[in-house]
Amino acid sequence: RAFCDPNGGAYFSLTWTPLVYWTQPTSRIEGGTAIANLDVYPNPSRDLFNVTFTSEDVQDLEVRVINVVGEVVYTENLQQFVGEYTKSIDLESYTKGVYFLEITTNSGVVNKKLIIQ
Repeated sequence: RAFCDPNGGAYFSLTWTPLVYWTQPTSRIEGGTAIANLDVYPNPSRDLFNVTFTSEDVQDLEVRVINVVGEVVYTENLQQFVGEYTKSIDLESYTKGVYFLEITTNSGVVNKKLIIQ
């Protein structure tokens, strides 16, 4: 694992830092409804991503994971959904790299980058 040295170079460490968790503030789509408290952890991950968010209004949602080529590797449709969403998405069988979590609401899209190590 490589880290940036405060003096401008890189150095290596055999130890891993603990997981970092954060909550993304409410994402309000212009003129539309909100997805609140979007949380994806751990990110980066080796296999499982936990996704949580809150839909503040009743709405149709589509949750997808897309690779960098644009292929959909996971999809879930939620009809008339309101409340808290919690899901573990297993991407262990997919190659390492960058993927995108895409949440489509009635009036727009919220995106989050996922990294498989």
